[in-house]
Amino acid sequence: MFFDHVPQKRLVCAHRGARSIAPENTLLAMKKARECGASCWETDVRISKDGELVIFHDDTLERTTDIATHKAFRNLTNWHVDQFSVDELRQLDASSWFLTDDPFGTVANGEIKAKESEAIQGQQIPLLREVLDFTKTHSFPVNVEIKDLQTPSGDVLIVDKIIDMLLETETMDLVLLSSFRHEYLHRAKELSPELAIAVLARKEHPSNLVRYLNSFPANAYHPDIDICDEELVAKLLHAGFRVNSWTVNDVGQVQEIHRLGAGVISDWPQLLL
Repeated sequence: MFFDHVPQKRLVCAHRGARSIAPENTLLAMKKARECGASCWETDVRISKDGELVIFHDDTLERTTDIATHKAFRNLTNWHVDQFSVDELRQLDASSWFLTDDPFGTVANGEIKAKESEAIQGQQIPLLREVLDFTKTHSFPVNVEIKDLQTPSGDVLIVDKIIDMLLETETMDLVLLSSFRHEYLHRAKELSPELAIAVLARKEHPSNLVRYLNSFPANAYHPDIDICDEELVAKLLHAGFRVNSWTVNDVGQVQEIHRLGAGVISDWPQLLL
């Protein structure tokens, strides 16, 4: 299982890869996360128009691709990921924005060297298969967050596709599935009881939390740092659940979360290890 491949204490999971030094959710960000010594990395999965599993965080493409200026697509008004085929998505530049927007200030402060800038350019939107192939080759665990596709209740086809892909790539034991849409996680456990899952939460906890987590049953709980405290961590660890808080970028907060016995999901893994 996933948690057999990561440390029991002081876990550092690279959020969308090492996204402070590489464009998020690209193969380069994944490789950088491994190079800097992260325990694992976290990424996001969606479905393309033609039913392929792709790695992308946002609902729409404009923040982290060149869709707005790409000659083939600039006249379109609907930039939702699921309105494009894989072939179309792979035409997009998913990395140059990082050098111009400099979201973490790492370009301006000189942390991104000229050679690294060259490597950054030309990154594409990855396929889940590519991520899993890397995961298997390097035994580098990955937390795959299933994005809420805003489909009607009961439409959980994406989960079936993911489970099929995990079986095909033989990566079940290296993957942790998580989601804010918890019915996805129930479906994952129905299909594959041995698969590790983590319940994501923001702003507030589900009622009767321990009972709720046992209903899946879940292996871990991933709360927003704003709702993660010592009492919560102690209660969940005692009940047998792993706890990993997101998104924790302050070194002092990281140290405190680690002291409590929980792990962190961070944009700055290179500074925490």
